[in-house]
Amino acid sequence: MRIALVHPHSIQYHHDRDSQNIISGIDDIETFPNLALLSLASYIPGEDEAEFIDEDRLTLEGKPLAYLDEDFDLVCLTAMNHQALRAYEIADRFRSRGIPVIMGGFHASALPGEAGMHADAVAVGEGEDIFPLMLDDARKGNLKPVYTSGGKVDLSFVPPPALGLVKGLDWYTKIPLFATRGCSHDCNFCCLRKVYGPKYRKKPIDKIVEEIKMVKELLPDPFISFADENMLVDCKYGRELAKALIPLGICWECYCDSSVYKDEKMLDLLAESGCEELIIGFESVLPGSLEEACNWKREQGKNYLKAIRTIQEHGIGVLACFVVGFDHDDSGTFARLRDFIEEALPFELDAATLTPMPGTPLYERLKSEGRILSEDWRRYSWFQVNFKPKNLTPKEIMDGLEWLHKEYNSPRMRKIRRKYFSSLSPKFKTFYGAGNLFEEDENK
Repeated sequence: MRIALVHPHSIQYHHDRDSQNIISGIDDIETFPNLALLSLASYIPGEDEAEFIDEDRLTLEGKPLAYLDEDFDLVCLTAMNHQALRAYEIADRFRSRGIPVIMGGFHASALPGEAGMHADAVAVGEGEDIFPLMLDDARKGNLKPVYTSGGKVDLSFVPPPALGLVKGLDWYTKIPLFATRGCSHDCNFCCLRKVYGPKYRKKPIDKIVEEIKMVKELLPDPFISFADENMLVDCKYGRELAKALIPLGICWECYCDSSVYKDEKMLDLLAESGCEELIIGFESVLPGSLEEACNWKREQGKNYLKAIRTIQEHGIGVLACFVVGFDHDDSGTFARLRDFIEEALPFELDAATLTPMPGTPLYERLKSEGRILSEDWRRYSWFQVNFKPKNLTPKEIMDGLEWLHKEYNSPRMRKIRRKYFSSLSPKFKTFYGAGNLFEEDENK
């Protein structure tokens, strides 16, 4: 079979991401090849011909989407919520020509009935344990409407992603891999459990090392971005992984929770292994809002300042992520966030709108309360307000986020941040996320 693996583009998402000075404090637009598709591509038999197609890249490079008129035997799509409508357009176009379509990802897993209106088969949950069966059924012309994962994929036997399918891999700023799956926390707005389930699973460290060596054969100096939900929640595993990464000479980042600051030995090893940044969802500094997110984060909130300071004193930047729109948030939330950020001085800031993703407890609650304002999935990118907040208007949230990011990027705050990170370690100047934070000093 000739198989297309398609990552759909989202015009609205990239439009919002381009407004960096308004919506995000992150200096650089990041690009990744789609890890889900490339992971599943490793299960495609050698006698088949697989082609990886990234609409984001084609669009950003100004190239035509000529693949839409090509003949494939099977088209595989994965989509986040904000990509869903584009994925449906692609699927409908191929199916109109009699080409079968498989669809998976977070949105399809949450709304398989909706996705099934546009696809011959929907993959619900993890793909590794169902994709080989889907391929066999497609080959026989006997695809079933829905395939549901058991949610127990043994990561010891998952093959490395087929990054060799990506032409011009160096176009991407970061290369995604994963080491673990699952998260012990159950945040009410998080959609990850819908796909991966609650069980925390770890890939053998020697397999991760081999995958990174494979990446380095394709790209000598990669920046590895681990896509795990909460990679370092098992500190023993985190220490062992960091030790194994030290000889590889890479730069990398990962998602984790704020408790990582308690293991300073692990922080030392992470810094030595090339970890430049930890991406942490703090969500809020208001106890009531944290309790809405999950009980665990409510208990951790009092340690947030110490967590950020401790991590960064070990030479690792913190990308602090916050969301606004909880029922406890009001017009004073933005000033309280600004005050905390000015005291904690995270290396990067990403503050967004609370988004009720389908399949989450938050979505179900707001839906039952009649508070969902829009189900135009293109707006579900964390940059739009899609529900009726309790103590704020949608405009107040957007205006407040704009103000917060302008405060964070103001000349006064940039000067404070430059001084702080220069005092910690000169290596912060070389980090991917440094952007032009230090350029003003160099130009003087």
